[in-house]
Amino acid sequence: MGITDWLLKPLGWLFARHPAWRDAFGRLLLRIGRPYYWVLAVVFALFGGWNLLGHPFDNQLAHDSFDWLMRQRPIAYPADPDVVVLDIDEASLAAMSSKYGRWPWPREVLGQAAAKMEAGGARAVIFDILFSDEDVANPGSEAAFDKYVLSSSKSFFPAVRLNPADDAASQITLAMLKFAQPEHGIPASQVQGAHTVAMMTPYFKSIYDCARVGTNNIYPDADNVVRWYDNFERVAGYRIPSLPYRVAQVLGWRLPQHAHNLINWPKGTTPYRKFGFARVLEAARSNEDGFFSQLAGKIVVIGSTAPDLNDIKATPVDSRYAGINVLAAVVDNIKNDRFLQPLSPGWIWGMELLMLAASAQLFTRTNQALTVAKYFFIVPGVLLAVSLLSVSVSDLLVDLSVPAAVVLGYFTFAKLFDTNVRGFIAGTGPFAANAEESAGKLQIACLAASIERARVLEILEKPGCAVKLWEPESAGLGKFWAAQGWVLWRWFSPSDATPQSSLNIEWRDVPEAPGRPFALAAAITAAAAGAIPEKS
Repeated sequence: MGITDWLLKPLGWLFARHPAWRDAFGRLLLRIGRPYYWVLAVVFALFGGWNLLGHPFDNQLAHDSFDWLMRQRPIAYPADPDVVVLDIDEASLAAMSSKYGRWPWPREVLGQAAAKMEAGGARAVIFDILFSDEDVANPGSEAAFDKYVLSSSKSFFPAVRLNPADDAASQITLAMLKFAQPEHGIPASQVQGAHTVAMMTPYFKSIYDCARVGTNNIYPDADNVVRWYDNFERVAGYRIPSLPYRVAQVLGWRLPQHAHNLINWPKGTTPYRKFGFARVLEAARSNEDGFFSQLAGKIVVIGSTAPDLNDIKATPVDSRYAGINVLAAVVDNIKNDRFLQPLSPGWIWGMELLMLAASAQLFTRTNQALTVAKYFFIVPGVLLAVSLLSVSVSDLLVDLSVPAAVVLGYFTFAKLFDTNVRGFIAGTGPFAANAEESAGKLQIACLAASIERARVLEILEKPGCAVKLWEPESAGLGKFWAAQGWVLWRWFSPSDATPQSSLNIEWRDVPEAPGRPFALAAAITAAAAGAIPEKS
C-alpha cells in the first residue's frame, strides 16, 4: 500500500458514515481544479524561501544532510602532509608517568620538544594547550619554559574567548591585547581600545609579549556537532584573531574573508601524520637530528588525543574526533584556502522555485502526473548526487536537501489532491458507490472525443449527479479506448434525476452477464460505435 492510499483510508472511513459529504467534497475539489497546483506551489515556495533565508523550520535536516555528504563523498581531499600532530596520547602519558606523573607535566618538557623541532626546521609550532595558570610546584620548569618562549620565533599559543555577556566585568581592554588589531578602513572614532573583553589569556608575560596568540574556541551547533569555525571576531573596531588566523597572518598565508567558515573535513578520522610526544622528547634529549629533519618545513600542532584529557569533539566525520585534529583541519583549511563555500540561499531558492514550477506544470498540463509521481523518488537521489559531486570535486557546497524536501512535500500534497479528484471523477477509492447505490442499473454513454474535457466535467459538478467518467488508461485498458471518446457511466434507478446538460447523451444499459468479465467492455464498444457527434 502506497502512502497516498494510506492517507486516503480515513477519508474512505468518513465517507462511508456520511455519504452526503462524499459528493460535496468531490464537487468542491473539482471546482477548485488546476489552480490548486499553482497555489500549492506558491505556498511551498514561500515556505522554502522563509526556511532558507534565515528562519529555518528544521536546521537538523540541513545538518544531517551535510554530515552525510562529508561521510559519503567519493572524493575527499587528502590531509596536507605539511600539517602534523605532536600527540600527547595515552602511550605517552603511560611512558612518562613514572617520572612526571599524570598530566599536566612540567612545562619544561614541552619547551624542550618544541625547541628541538624549531631547530630542526619546523615552520611553526602551534600549542593547543592553554597556559593560563602558574605551575607553583615547578618554578624552575616555569623559568625554563619562559626562556624557550623568549628565544622562539615560530611558536603560537591559544587564548580563550569567554562569554561576551561578561565583557563589562572584565579588566582586559582591547588595547591590551597585542595580538588584536584595529579594523582597516573604519573611522578612528569607532576604534575603542578601552572596551573590555572577557578573555582568558596565557599566564606567561613572554607569550603575551610575543603576540603570536589567538583564540581557539570551538563552538558546536545546537546538536553538539562541530561544523563551523570562527576565524576572527569583530569587537568595538578591533579584530580579534583565532589561533589559526594568527598563524596565517604571521606566515603570510591568504587570509579568510569571512569570520565564520564551514570546515572542509579531510579524508579519514585520523587524517594527519602523528608523532607520539614521548618519542619526540626522547629524540630531543638524545639529540637525534635525523629524527627532527623529517619535521623540517612542517606545521606542528601540539595537543592530545587521549580520551582522559577530555578534548574529544563530535564532528560530521566521527562522533569522537580529537580536538587537536579539529585545530589541524582548520589550519589546513586556511593554509590551502579549502573552507567550504555554501551556495547562496538565493541560488538554492531559485533552483527550488524552478522545480516547483516544473512540478505544477506537470500536474496542470499532463495526465501523466501520477505516473511520474511513482518515480519521483529518483529526483531526491539526483539532487543528492549533485550535492555529493559539488563537495567531491570543489570547495563549493551545493546542499539541495531543503529543496528536495520541499518539492517532495509538494508532490505529496499535489498527488493527494490529484488522486482525490480522479477518484471523484471515476467513482473509485473513497468516492466509490455504496451498496445501496450500486444496486441500481449500470448504464454507459459515449461522447465524441472532440468535446472539451471541461464540458464533460460540468455534468459531474451538478449536485446529486451520480454520473462518473471512465478513464480507460487509469483502468489499464490502454489508449485504444481513449480514442473512442468520452465514456460516462452511472448506477441508475428510476428515482434518480437525470442531470441537465447541453450535451447529447444517450444512455445504454450494460447487460448482466454472469461469467462474462468483459460485458462492460463489449457494451462500451457497441456504444462507441454509435456515438453521436457533438452538434455544431
